[in-house]
Amino acid sequence: MRFEELDAQTLDQIGTPEDNDKARLLVENHQVKHGYRLPDRLRGLVLDEQPFRVEVRIKDDQLTYVCACPQEEGEALCTHVLALLRAWNQEPEKFLNQAELKERLKKYSKRELVDIILDMADRVDAARGILKEEDQGLDDILESIDRVMEEVVDEAASLAEAEVKLRRAQARADRLAQSGRLAEARSIYFYLLDNILSLEEKFKKEQLFSPDLKKELFEEYCQFIHEDRHLEKELVQQEIEQLESRTPISLGEMDLSEVKRELALPG
Repeated sequence: MRFEELDAQTLDQIGTPEDNDKARLLVENHQVKHGYRLPDRLRGLVLDEQPFRVEVRIKDDQLTYVCACPQEEGEALCTHVLALLRAWNQEPEKFLNQAELKERLKKYSKRELVDIILDMADRVDAARGILKEEDQGLDDILESIDRVMEEVVDEAASLAEAEVKLRRAQARADRLAQSGRLAEARSIYFYLLDNILSLEEKFKKEQLFSPDLKKELFEEYCQFIHEDRHLEKELVQQEIEQLESRTPISLGEMDLSEVKRELALPG
């Protein structure tokens, strides 16, 4: 099965009539936003009283999905997953192909990219808000992560909203790394990872956010360690010990043994 093969009749069969009716309304009311098509998955944001970030994959002819709504694992597809699939079925051309978009952006000059960003800032309030965050220092970014975690614990924000904010911190760390500030970028990645693991321990759940977030953070954290020629080994050792102190369920597939061997750390 491929996403291109999904039709309305198939969707009627994989969801309950009630959920499909709700999904149709979400699509008709234009509540499916920010659709992305990746090689093996669809992503989008579905607005249903609050925003729910949704990701759907097809693997071995089986649909797998992640949604931040309280749908129990093993139950029928939730309305948000069905809404994303119906939006794709009706207007696949509105889903941005992320790989093609990245390749297309690489062809623009720096001046052209600046003009595009300024044009977006004129059109979209959220873009202006993101640009205002760019002058934040390391402490400000770490404090912003603290606020996100507090919002999740206090149920003042959904997991989908929290992940959007965490990925903004991740993007700012990436820009610091690109400017040569690897130590600060690594500190942000460590702080993100440690706080996510702490939340998963608190809620006794291995995956609170989308499957790729923790994997991306871990891989880039290790990469920053590898690339930093002025690495503070003692500080990194403390970070690794902190991460390894987390419970096995939250650590998942994170294996720090290779990094420890590279740094000649004990254990």
